[in-house]
Amino acid sequence: MGLFKEVKKPLIRDTKAGGSVSSHRPSYVEKNAPCIAGCTIGNHIRDWMVPLAQHSAYGRTEDEAFTLAWHAIVERNPFPAISGRVCQHPCEMSCNRKAKDSPVAVQLLERFVGDYGLSHRLKLTRPAADQSAGSIAVVGAGPSGLSCAYALVQLGYTVALFDAAAMPGGMMRNFISRETLPLEVLDGEIQNVLDLGIEFHPACVVGQDILEEALARDHMAVIYAIGLQKPGQMQIRQDPGGTHFCGELPTEAPDIPSETAELTPRTLNMVTPAIAQGRRAAEDIHAALQGKPLSQRIAQTTIKPDRMKLDWYPTLQRHEASPTDGNPAAVAVYLDNEDAISEAARCMSCGLCMDCETCWMYCSSNCFQKLPKGEHYKIRLELCSGCGKCVEACPCGYIQAN
Repeated sequence: MGLFKEVKKPLIRDTKAGGSVSSHRPSYVEKNAPCIAGCTIGNHIRDWMVPLAQHSAYGRTEDEAFTLAWHAIVERNPFPAISGRVCQHPCEMSCNRKAKDSPVAVQLLERFVGDYGLSHRLKLTRPAADQSAGSIAVVGAGPSGLSCAYALVQLGYTVALFDAAAMPGGMMRNFISRETLPLEVLDGEIQNVLDLGIEFHPACVVGQDILEEALARDHMAVIYAIGLQKPGQMQIRQDPGGTHFCGELPTEAPDIPSETAELTPRTLNMVTPAIAQGRRAAEDIHAALQGKPLSQRIAQTTIKPDRMKLDWYPTLQRHEASPTDGNPAAVAVYLDNEDAISEAARCMSCGLCMDCETCWMYCSSNCFQKLPKGEHYKIRLELCSGCGKCVEACPCGYIQAN
């Protein structure tokens, strides 16, 4: 497998090794991968990519692995086939692998997994509706409103979605070419969201076809998701009676770093920030309804290339997408299952165990006990002399000395 470098590593298993004993002891400390930190939507890219690459070691078929990856992505983003085509992919710009050869093709893989979900008719799931949660109205069926509605359903609410247009999709339908975003992809992923039981009201203008007072009367909260959004904290106000919340999303265009903005047209740069803002709006209105403070995003330590053992990983060629018929806006994806698995295997699992066995092999005190696949290893500190070999040898930076 490409994830592991095909070289022999010394097997050191001398339990009688002498030498001084250090007070430092190793521990497993998960670090934030730069791809996760860089993802606009906050997808846990590393956490679905490594199991995908190691599907056979987990006893899964390729189809089971792709299905698992799809379900992992849609936990936060119900539109992997869409974002896999239009996202500005800051995750790739943050990827530690570019310090070795080239970043993992996350966008291409996400597109592949999203298309796999559509072609295999994978369905989004929803928890049992919480009857006490109540109903929330979302005005605007663009990427932000649809994402917000999806997140609210996941939180147990029933959702009514209103849009002035006859078809949902907003900017994705009206301002992105069909060469870039085919209609069957757009409609397929939107319908998957609506199939969760969301009550969609097309061609319904608030203030004309339905009054704001009616929305406030029939729903415990109203979220206005109209226009182009800027990621950030939504504005929430409460009516004088204290029973109705209204959330408004900012309408400014997002600030995109110049190196990112050059990669995709400006309209495309709006989609994933809008998806992210919709989820954030749902989480914030949920917190407000629960009488809790709005959620705070806690910055985690992100592991950088200097904490990795880059030489441990094999150099692997990146899979690229190629323009169709010379049209740079129409990108064809020529990945078969083998190509997708191979590209996922380029992920270095930054900051999280990938079962490479390096710590187990380099430990001279038999401190590391193998656990079932996915549970990794247990450190038996009572046997540890604090030599630090495991910390020095760990390629992904998961082990640290305390």
